[in-house]
Amino acid sequence: MLINHIGIIGFGSMGKNISLNLIKKKIFLSVYNREKIYLNKKFFNIKIITNNLKKFINSFSNYKIIIILIKPGLPVKNILFLIKDKLNISDILIDFGNSYFKNTYFNFLNIKKKFSFISAGISGGSEGALRGLCLMIDGNFLTIKRLLFFFNIISLNIYSRCSYSISIGIGSAHYLKMIHNAIEYGILQIISEIYFFLKIILKKKKKIINIINIWNKTELNSYLIKILINILIKKSIKILDKIDQKGTGSWSVISSIKNYININSIFEALIIRIISNNIYIRNLINKSNNFFIKSNISILIFKVKKTFFFCIFFCYLQGFNQIIKIKKKYNWHYNYNNVFKSYLDSCIINSSIIYYLLNFKKNFFLINKFLILIKKNINYYKEFFLLIINCEIISFTMFSCFNFINIIINKNYNFKYIQLQRNYFGNHLLKFL
Repeated sequence: MLINHIGIIGFGSMGKNISLNLIKKKIFLSVYNREKIYLNKKFFNIKIITNNLKKFINSFSNYKIIIILIKPGLPVKNILFLIKDKLNISDILIDFGNSYFKNTYFNFLNIKKKFSFISAGISGGSEGALRGLCLMIDGNFLTIKRLLFFFNIISLNIYSRCSYSISIGIGSAHYLKMIHNAIEYGILQIISEIYFFLKIILKKKKKIINIINIWNKTELNSYLIKILINILIKKSIKILDKIDQKGTGSWSVISSIKNYININSIFEALIIRIISNNIYIRNLINKSNNFFIKSNISILIFKVKKTFFFCIFFCYLQGFNQIIKIKKKYNWHYNYNNVFKSYLDSCIINSSIIYYLLNFKKNFFLINKFLILIKKNINYYKEFFLLIINCEIISFTMFSCFNFINIIINKNYNFKYIQLQRNYFGNHLLKFL
């Protein structure tokens, strides 16, 4: 269906850049924002920008397609409450925010079919909003069919493919975005740990930039590593040494715990964010890391790269595995390959590593690529982690990846002794071989 008029609720940085993207494609816009905004000449295709909801709704001549770009939670709930009696059955509302997937489902129920409501997780940041987004979309077949033209123009079109995926089941798109963000937590932490290690052994920033730049032209190529290179090239600025979070990482971890799904690498990345905020405790004992590495640096860098690749690969595995397992619970329908391919372009977690995960079967941890990777490189991992211990270097997330490998390759572990102790004081049933 041809669409030439879109409504936008919320005009922050994402709202502005999405507007500019749509204006370039000759789409007329109506914008509602709680606070008054004054526009420059770039926004010439905007029919109306108002803080009056009635004027915003009345600016449409026929059916309405409106995207919400405001903070998740109560703000979304409030706007739906205010708008639901002003829309018709032919109108479509799309939540583009980082809403919690269960809230999305309850919002859908509260609307009571007064109009079509779908959710869309978006990735790509402000730059992606301007150039073309990565979209994770859900909804019923007929609504999505009506919106295909819109999704094609707002997503990034590259190499004859569009960077969006479609799933069936309300809230499933926001669950995908939640896992996307959790994977991002893990990868960012792994990159940080690798950089810290390189900083200690190489000392000079130019050497570190050179090595990371070379890595980013190999199978490690990713947007997040590219960001690190850009940050390192610029002049250093002093900022507070702590990490903020918006909550999607903790939602993912809570969901994994409730559903008995292991995402230990992502869990550790979340924990380090919590620890980072306790600056007082962290500064009680300050100890500098001054170590002299006797190993051949070239060989060491080779081992570091192998371990770096594995840990990022493992982070994707755990996140994607959670998607596979959870969809059965909620009866959602995904085409996994389409989801993962949509991450290859205008996406914060885009990486060449995703190619290794295409065309899998049922369980990521059973795919040959994963098992071969462990068998070929296990000795490199061991040597790297021994060095980290000797140098007293912090490596929460990477160690959690290595610990999981050890559980896989060591058949005899201490699980049964914990169960025997539980049985001793609590009469828990034992399962015998």
